[in-house]
Amino acid sequence: MSENYLIVVPTYNEAQNIELFLDSLSDVSSDILVVDDNSPDGTSDLVKEKMIANSSINLLTRKTKDGLGSAYRDGFEWGLKHNYEYFVEMDADFSHRVVDLVGMIKEAKEYDLIIGSRYVNGGGSTGWTLRRKILSQGANRIAQILLRTKINDLTSGFRIYTREALNKIEYKNTETNGYGFQIEMGIRCVSKRLKILEYPIIFEERREGESKMDSQIILEALYLLFKLCPKRYLGMSIC
Repeated sequence: MSENYLIVVPTYNEAQNIELFLDSLSDVSSDILVVDDNSPDGTSDLVKEKMIANSSINLLTRKTKDGLGSAYRDGFEWGLKHNYEYFVEMDADFSHRVVDLVGMIKEAKEYDLIIGSRYVNGGGSTGWTLRRKILSQGANRIAQILLRTKINDLTSGFRIYTREALNKIEYKNTETNGYGFQIEMGIRCVSKRLKILEYPIIFEERREGESKMDSQIILEALYLLFKLCPKRYLGMSIC
């Protein structure tokens, strides 16, 4: 086990990226768990080949495509059973830079949750149209106001949680799967008054393959906002 860190990587049809992605993590002192939703493009087979020469790589194959949040819940459960202390959320499409991960890990022991943030000083994105930047930052700002939180990048999927944080926020009881999952997890941490750091990152557009974003994911996030908003204003328990 490497430094008690586990990088949890959900995948679905990432055969074009997964081998190079796993290679890019070779200098990071962490184990890796790929959670694959039975990708028809052979993603899991490529991971298995990598596992032969690299004992830090693990694979959890699921029968169906059940969504991002479900993949992270299963990945966290696997990691907790194997006694890891720190849990990294990271995409397999090179949107999240290894250099930023290294910086986040250096801060991890001081915080319950570290969020790789595009919307703090030093953060940003590359390869995005102006329209996409405005929509993303605007959506995060609206969520920030409605949910009464200081977190600037609630939808970021680049994070590090401690084992204790996951247990405190009762992650198993989360209901969402897309961007809503990241919002729900973040607000649960806020409601439990956990120590949170937004670490500036540069988000890069995926190199290969297709985005998993669709209208259902957006609607789920909107539903979550309107569900959580009254609870935040009334001081009701979220988890």
